[in-house]
Amino acid sequence: MLPGPNDSRWGAIVDDPNRFSFSFLALRILMQRISRRSPMSPAERTAAIDEVYACFKKNEPLIAADITAVFG
Repeated sequence: MLPGPNDSRWGAIVDDPNRFSFSFLALRILMQRISRRSPMSPAERTAAIDEVYACFKKNEPLIAADITAVFG
């Protein structure tokens, strides 16, 4: 089960988008795009967190391995 969008681990994913090696292609592409935005303003960071959370939520059944890798 995914933690809520206010969980601090979402921010950690956005702050270091290359920390994890995701298996889901759409997620890998999203993280590459986010890594090019660095450094981000607070508003951009919040938008990136929302985008990553939405991707995880939408594809939750397909990315169980990635969810486990990030959130245990």
